[in-house]
Amino acid sequence: MAKRVAIIAPPFIKVPAKKQGGTERIVEETINGLCDRGYKITLFGVGKYKGNAKFIQVFKKPISEIKINRTTVEASRELRLEVVYIASVARELIKRNGQFDVILNHMRGECLLLPLAEFIKAPVVSILHLPLFKEMEELISSYKNPNIVTISNSQRKGFNKINYLSTVYNGIKLEDFQFNNKPKDYFLTMGAIGEHKNPKEAILATKKTKYKLILAGGKKREPYFSKEILPLIDGKKIKYAGEVGGKQRIDLFRNAKGLLFPIKWQEPFGLVMIEAMACGTPVIAYTAGAVKEVIEDKKTGFIVNNINQMAQAMNKVDLIDRKKCRQRVEEKFSLQKMVDDYEIIIKKLTK
Repeated sequence: MAKRVAIIAPPFIKVPAKKQGGTERIVEETINGLCDRGYKITLFGVGKYKGNAKFIQVFKKPISEIKINRTTVEASRELRLEVVYIASVARELIKRNGQFDVILNHMRGECLLLPLAEFIKAPVVSILHLPLFKEMEELISSYKNPNIVTISNSQRKGFNKINYLSTVYNGIKLEDFQFNNKPKDYFLTMGAIGEHKNPKEAILATKKTKYKLILAGGKKREPYFSKEILPLIDGKKIKYAGEVGGKQRIDLFRNAKGLLFPIKWQEPFGLVMIEAMACGTPVIAYTAGAVKEVIEDKKTGFIVNNINQMAQAMNKVDLIDRKKCRQRVEEKFSLQKMVDDYEIIIKKLTK
């Protein structure tokens, strides 16, 4: 009998993601990969869904499409909507208790399902897509077998009290990212435009070189974007592409000489790094989060510490063999490898 797996998506955008939405892309690929192997998948999510899973609609609209008048509602409305979504998911799981063999939870409010997991029949596996913090560690470590999955080993550093289930690296469908050995003469930075992603230093590094930079991203954090980024965009050397998706997004990866990833925060994985490398595009990144697990320094990119070092690495990017970038993803970050690892978890918990 086929194993029955419930997958819980975050509530912010629909699955599959049309443009930005790293976690949603991982959810979609996991669904497709497990369906191909004969699993019966039920997706809990928002909006409308057309795909291989049975769909339980929790919210009619994604939170990103719910109009919020910030002059007439409290500042915490988005947070409260997220809490309502998590509570609604919990109610649906209780209603369907006994209908699933395993539940894979991709919501960022993962801790809220820990108490529920003790009272329903199927094991609940929480995949952490964001960094841990002390209070979170204290709660999770109070559970004997919390079924916590990290998406990198660096995510666990400093949080040794937790009984982790596994690390599963994000994976991508390689055929969606065509290799290109003859890039154009620009660099790329892609992601939310906020201080934690630090696109400003990608711009400043580019200004020290002869190259152009394309900045792509739709989540513009204010006032950061208007004050720090917008004045640096001239439309010539520094171009802003906005939020991109589909073929346009992949073409930006394929044709770039390199991806700049000057993050300031402890990014648990960094999906854009493997998407770029799958196209043969090297990554130049600051040492933070999972960067050292994803990039092989001087082989698939450069790991640097500041603007000057980033600019120097940009001038040396042609020393990187783009074929090795692709091989790195084929070996460690393919969709097949990710689904293999989730299948190991499912089998382990359903013996």
